[in-house]
Amino acid sequence: MKNLKCNAEKCVYNDHRECYAGKICVDGTQAVTTADTYCATFRENENPSFSSDAGCCCHEDHAVGTSEIKCEAVNCVYNEQKLCHAPAVQINDMDASCNTFKAR
Repeated sequence: MKNLKCNAEKCVYNDHRECYAGKICVDGTQAVTTADTYCATFRENENPSFSSDAGCCCHEDHAVGTSEIKCEAVNCVYNEQKLCHAPAVQINDMDASCNTFKAR
């Protein structure tokens, strides 16, 4: 299932704009806007000569699906018992926030 799109190109888990972290967690317990959320799994690629598009040795053989997203943003309409149930999720490239967040 490849329905987690990640524009955070500086993340070590980003491979062709798909997340290969295995599972992720979105933080933002008190979030009321997208800017209040954050992909807690984001890890900056500190080696500028390494291209995350080449793949990461840490990833599983499939991209993360929304059923594999733990979500602390309990004010989001897609949050059900701290799991994301959005049909697709997109992580922002500038600050690794969750662009899919929608307040209840």
